Amino acid sequence: MVRITCYDGVGCIGGNKIVLEDGASKLFFDFGKNFGEEGKFYEELLKPKACVGLYEKVQLGLLPPFKDLYRDDLVSSLCDPWQGLEASEIGEVGGVLVSHAHVDHMGYIHELRGDIPIYCSPMTAAICRALQDTAQSPTTVEYCYYVTRSEKETGELSTSNYRTNPAAGRKFHLSESDVPEDFKAFWRSTPGSRKLEALTCEPATECAELAVRSFPVDHSVYGATAWAVETSAGWVVYTGDLRVHGGYGELTRRFAEQAAELKPVALIIEGTRIDRAQGYTEGDVKQSCLAAVKRCQGLVVADFGPRNVERLVSFAEVARETGRELAVLPKDAYLLEAMRAAGSSQEVPGLREAGVRIYWEYQGSESAWRQRIKDDYPDLGVTPSDVQANQDKFICCLSFWDINELAYLRPVPGSVWIYSSCEAFAEEMKITAERLDNWLKQFGMRREGRLREEEQESDPFHVSGHASGPDLMELVRTIRPKTLIPVHTTNPEVYIENVGDVCEVRLPERGVGIEY
Repeated sequence: MVRITCYDGVGCIGGNKIVLEDGASKLFFDFGKNFGEEGKFYEELLKPKACVGLYEKVQLGLLPPFKDLYRDDLVSSLCDPWQGLEASEIGEVGGVLVSHAHVDHMGYIHELRGDIPIYCSPMTAAICRALQDTAQSPTTVEYCYYVTRSEKETGELSTSNYRTNPAAGRKFHLSESDVPEDFKAFWRSTPGSRKLEALTCEPATECAELAVRSFPVDHSVYGATAWAVETSAGWVVYTGDLRVHGGYGELTRRFAEQAAELKPVALIIEGTRIDRAQGYTEGDVKQSCLAAVKRCQGLVVADFGPRNVERLVSFAEVARETGRELAVLPKDAYLLEAMRAAGSSQEVPGLREAGVRIYWEYQGSESAWRQRIKDDYPDLGVTPSDVQANQDKFICCLSFWDINELAYLRPVPGSVWIYSSCEAFAEEMKITAERLDNWLKQFGMRREGRLREEEQESDPFHVSGHASGPDLMELVRTIRPKTLIPVHTTNPEVYIENVGDVCEVRLPERGVGIEY
């Protein structure tokens, strides 16, 4: 019997954790963080206590209730995570098929047992590794390697001594078997003072003794992958997040055609923008940004996610066309170099090729990865003083979390902050959005680009990473699955209204299996 159970990503955007079972074989599609659910309990200064490991997240229902799914070293004798809960054991899990490197799809991987392999594209692996290497607290984002915790005399958990206990690498299976030597070297490298026992990556051809196939698709981050698993009931296809209107939309169209050849028994598909029409394209956004920069006589700040390489390239072109230079933070330079090492048909330009400078913000100490970037690119660095003295010569790539750089850049009147992120400020981030505008007001900066999710559909500085309703329906009509399971959407019923004549639409319930 084949069973598909959605433990998250149901009736909401993100947090996908979907189990596929075929007899004794079990695997997950994604294992992401649900920002909406977590935001009900936590905020910026209220976080789970790391010293008791899994306890709070399990008690609050943020993780699926399987006692044997998670790392033993994240369980403290002080607090039983499963106290008062109905929990079971899932047994052997063949792996997690990760669709892409957005936290709502892979953010809880670090809680999983170390022997559960991760399946993804080389690009996704490189991004996850760079995000972990450069994190302020790497032990909270242990996507690619992890440090075993031990109990102190008090029973609280702590990381072991870096001199005697190396970090353990997770096993990764990659969708491409022929990866560049630069990627292999990067994967083996030690990011800090603690040694790393990295494991060799293997091909992603089989998971839980089931044949798997991967398909590159277009999304707002490179390396996005749809997956297909051959079960005893037929092929099960999982889209992850995708779009057709991006620069690599042809990848998504090709995936749909190839998935149709499998005649899938089930298609698990996202529906973020299922009730929205087509929006702007990357070309539209570039023209809007170009016009805004041409109007600006002072400093330009570009606020977008560095994983969005298409946007980076757009701003690099805008910088060249307006006589400016694009300056990125060291962590973004490190990320871009990691992505470039992965190799892909989705080309990532080199820092020099893109005309990028590295903005060395004031920092109390240098980590190993920062020093590596400084050594590799000694001629590309600029300081806050350099930018402050030449504000009409730069476009600085910063986000809200870097906004205190404005105090050191001291923008001149007429400077502009261009908010061009694919991630909107959700309602629960209202205070954060207000803080952004407070900073801009304090330093006399004008903002271009809308912050609220409900406003971004008509925002010429924004292009979504998700397919529109008409595009989603066209994908379904191309693939023509026997059944369709909508996830990652607040309006799953729209599929029934639009493609109910093409396939059976089965609306998932959290924790309830759909059987075949």
